[in-house]
Amino acid sequence: MSTVKLRQLIADPGVAVATKTDAWQSLVAGGVEDLPRDHAVLVAARGVSRAKVRPHRNSLSARIGLINLGCDAHDPGLFFLLTPGDGTRPADYRGTWVVWGLPRPAVNLFLGPALMELAALTGEIPEPEKALQLIESRQFHDKEIEVNVTVGHVLHSLVYRIYPDAPMHEVQYLMLRRGLATIPVIGKDHELLGVIAVSDVLSHTLPESEGSAERRALLARDIMKRAVLGVSEGESLAEASRSMIARQVSRLPVVREGRLVGFLDRGTVLRAFADTLVIAPKA
Repeated sequence: MSTVKLRQLIADPGVAVATKTDAWQSLVAGGVEDLPRDHAVLVAARGVSRAKVRPHRNSLSARIGLINLGCDAHDPGLFFLLTPGDGTRPADYRGTWVVWGLPRPAVNLFLGPALMELAALTGEIPEPEKALQLIESRQFHDKEIEVNVTVGHVLHSLVYRIYPDAPMHEVQYLMLRRGLATIPVIGKDHELLGVIAVSDVLSHTLPESEGSAERRALLARDIMKRAVLGVSEGESLAEASRSMIARQVSRLPVVREGRLVGFLDRGTVLRAFADTLVIAPKA
């Protein structure tokens, strides 16, 4: 499992002061103290400005936010973690520069939430000194971020399943009670035998004609789709996502040595490859 620590992502010097009231204007108009002109953050900011790209911003708390300085999906992105001051001093912003140079899924799924978690420790209205103390702390520097995101990092663990000899009413009950769109059918050794979707249930329970009440006594094995291709835990998220698109499915079974361990869903894929940093909501 490949990881990097936040300290490996911080451009030197790591902490600087912005003298303008707007962080973005400080970057593009020379309002940052103690940063050489060839600093990675300033270079990236000039590139965004020349490209006339509007940088994405995300708030982590009342006084801490991020500015995304990546021009496109192939550029290394940079964040400005900022802390507005109390307005009584000329310098309104202090911050640290985090250079990610990471694949977009690693940024969206791991770096963003990690920074949000750390920002939450400063409180909603932190003192600048408190924020700087956190930024320079071992807790911040040693925070590990996944680099090469695989299916195993983001799968939803197997919680509900059904066995092949389960009667139709049990399948229906579980789907309705738990709000499941699909449910796996597994064997005694947890091997994946098939998958049942809501459409499969409906196709076998709707009456053939108006007023008809006749129903067959079906089992899970009678209605499940048997030709189910899964992905492995070690497969890259990008490759698995392409498989999902090619098969036109919303969820892919994840298997380990032939045994079902969970599912990859399209919501996770969308969040991972979103253009703007997506921060997972707090539990």
